Amino acid sequence: MPLTARKIESTKPADKVITLSDGSGLELRITPNGKRGWRFRYVRPDGSKRRNMISLGVYPTITLARARELALEIRRQLVEGIDPAEHRKAEKEQERNPHAHTFRVIAGEWHAGKAQQWKESSRRTQGSWAALERHVFPFVGDKGLDDISPMEWLELLRRLEREGKHEQKRKVHFFCRDVYRLAVVTGRASSNPLNDLAVALVRGKSKHMAHLDAEELPELVQAIEVYTGNELVKHGLKLLLLTAVRPGELRLAKWEEFDFNKAVWTIPADRMKMGRQHRVPLPRQAMATLRQMQRISGHYPHLFPSRNDATKIMSNMTFSMALKRMGFEGRHVPHGTRHTVATGLKEAGFPGEWIEMQLSHKLPGIQGVYTHAEHMAPEQRPAMMQFWADRLYPDSTQV
Repeated sequence: MPLTARKIESTKPADKVITLSDGSGLELRITPNGKRGWRFRYVRPDGSKRRNMISLGVYPTITLARARELALEIRRQLVEGIDPAEHRKAEKEQERNPHAHTFRVIAGEWHAGKAQQWKESSRRTQGSWAALERHVFPFVGDKGLDDISPMEWLELLRRLEREGKHEQKRKVHFFCRDVYRLAVVTGRASSNPLNDLAVALVRGKSKHMAHLDAEELPELVQAIEVYTGNELVKHGLKLLLLTAVRPGELRLAKWEEFDFNKAVWTIPADRMKMGRQHRVPLPRQAMATLRQMQRISGHYPHLFPSRNDATKIMSNMTFSMALKRMGFEGRHVPHGTRHTVATGLKEAGFPGEWIEMQLSHKLPGIQGVYTHAEHMAPEQRPAMMQFWADRLYPDSTQV
């Protein structure tokens, strides 16, 4: 039950510490000497699942209402991936040395948090820092965040624009905007000047990953069937067609994630781009492929162990190199399979919401809420993907 002022006042000190809980991490501790102090318990947002506790002050100086306000602010920080204890340390350091928090310093703090979130993707982690080192730090890295004007940011991004580096410009804009978000919520910047700069920039043309059209799919299916290279790579390319998952999600898959009885693969949230668990229905053809793979790698934790060192994962270029050897260089890449599958399902008349859910995309508005909660079409996707698998492999002898 939530605390009340009456409950707090009526609880007398005892021989041991008394803990009164207000729920959701907020509690009041009463020591034998009569001191009453607010504490907030939480799980560190760094992915370690370690628990921590932070003091919120002494009652009645900090009233019940004020303690709840402080607890709410901490919960908001945790949602943003900010550790409140580390935030408090940073605030004290800023008071001691107001000039210590340059853009480079805050960017380093942001990057350390992202490194935990992106721990399965070292290329993404290294790429984000490399982009900042090359395109941002030489110009504004040693300035305080509030000392960098919107025009300076605009010129920095337009420099990339003039060089035709639109994708790099987009990423740098995103990274720097995220750094400011961290600085604003931790009280080290008054505003985010990158929020509205997009209106003054030229939008680069989006480029889809190279992918085959629907009428070219039989060619790809046949090429995979007759592929004579690594057997696991052959099966992996087939699973990409049958599930429409991202290549990285498949390459890092573990056998423990597969429920062979329910024909479902559950990808944990920390491996998903959207940061939420994803359930992938497995058609009969995918199940048959997995059983064939079990004979090869079933005694290892991962489906795709490295050929040279089974304790490591297969290289992220392996699928791409196999497609090149098959003759699809410049025509089709592993990630493009998702676009091919989505287009084929759309042409077959399936609702866009089902397809987006299969791709683990977040839909806008109320649809996005439903998709996130997996309330939309939970039973329809298996049938949809079985239809797709039967279209690719209508002859059961092929599986």
